[in-house]
Amino acid sequence: MQKYRYAIGIGINLFDAQAILLREDGKVIVRVEKKRKSNNVNETIKVLLFLFTDILKRSGKYKDGIVGAGLALGGTIDKKKGLVYWPQEQNNSHILYVAAPFKKYLEDKFKLPIFIENDANACAWAEYKLNYSDYNNLIYMFSGVGCGLILNGNLYRGRDGGAGELFVTPRKVMSCSLGNFGFLSQWPRDLGIIKRAKELISQGKAVPLVKRINSVGELSLEDIFKELRNRDKLSRELLKEPAFSLGVKISSLVNLLNPEVVIIGGGLEEGGEFFLDEAAKAVKKYSFSVLRKSLKIKFSSLGRNAVSLGAAHLIIGQKNG
Repeated sequence: MQKYRYAIGIGINLFDAQAILLREDGKVIVRVEKKRKSNNVNETIKVLLFLFTDILKRSGKYKDGIVGAGLALGGTIDKKKGLVYWPQEQNNSHILYVAAPFKKYLEDKFKLPIFIENDANACAWAEYKLNYSDYNNLIYMFSGVGCGLILNGNLYRGRDGGAGELFVTPRKVMSCSLGNFGFLSQWPRDLGIIKRAKELISQGKAVPLVKRINSVGELSLEDIFKELRNRDKLSRELLKEPAFSLGVKISSLVNLLNPEVVIIGGGLEEGGEFFLDEAAKAVKKYSFSVLRKSLKIKFSSLGRNAVSLGAAHLIIGQKNG
């Protein structure tokens, strides 16, 4: 009887969190999911610990074959020191990076080798290995903030593990003789879609979206995309600007890196063809024609599974040498 090796992959996206047990031949043996209530550091750690405990409990009979666990998280990952730098807003204007020695803590607690990776990197690797292995240069756009980079068939992390975090310190105006560069300021992970939707609701304009607000007054990106698919006119107008902004960002990367494929994911893949078409219009307008001539812009086909799949596949690949 063949003895398989297994890897645990745990990842977080805009909507929920997921843990899987992956067999070395690519089959998912166990899957656990958990909805998220917020996006702060404390909630992230709480969800990860729950998933880790639960997936180990459900994977008991495979325990001897588990070679490690991969965690895919937002923020900058220092793989050498095992630190995770989580970005946190303060006073709605600055970003602090909270460093946590997460790797050592988890290894001590769960007695398994732990590998920590950036979420966008994990998604890029999953799409590359499972769907685009014939291409050598790929960009995965994660929720409008960071992106994962596959360059010459390898995952590119940069010197400090922060490659792909394309933004600069926010300023109201950054001008020169060439024009205004204010669009380069940092963007929220949902491209400001939820904030803008709430503004429209407060003005009494977004009637269909009002019905989507939950009992504690929260509105999810998922609900906005549902109204978009219902052909709500206001939702279409609401998403035009974020899609355009994402297209501008993609254009910068296309002009810089000349990729073969750009994948839009991290939750934004649920925006549908309207969102994709609006982003593609901006890419057509702002990228060099010769560089976009053969460029493919696609939604992630792995969707919410991409993060955990990438985390697990990175371990299986590493253990295979």
